[in-house]
Amino acid sequence: INGPALSGEVRKKMVTRIKELAEETKVSIRNVRRDGNKAAEQGEKDKDLTEDDRDSLKEEIQKLTNNYEEKVNEAAKTRESEVMEDA
Repeated sequence: INGPALSGEVRKKMVTRIKELAEETKVSIRNVRRDGNKAAEQGEKDKDLTEDDRDSLKEEIQKLTNNYEEKVNEAAKTRESEVMEDA
């Protein structure tokens, strides 16, 4: 479906919204990280995990967090450039 060209103001609002959504997504990812770290701590307290297991689990959680935050950043940048390319 072809529609009328977007004005510069509408494009800027869309980019702002994209940034907001990206930040909300990253906050959600960090919340999952926090929950994972709490579960790792609890696992150690319950004697299900050793201190080394807990630390390696936390490292893996951090790697995944970084990976997914980077994917969000890349997706947001791609979408921003798509919105602004016909400006």
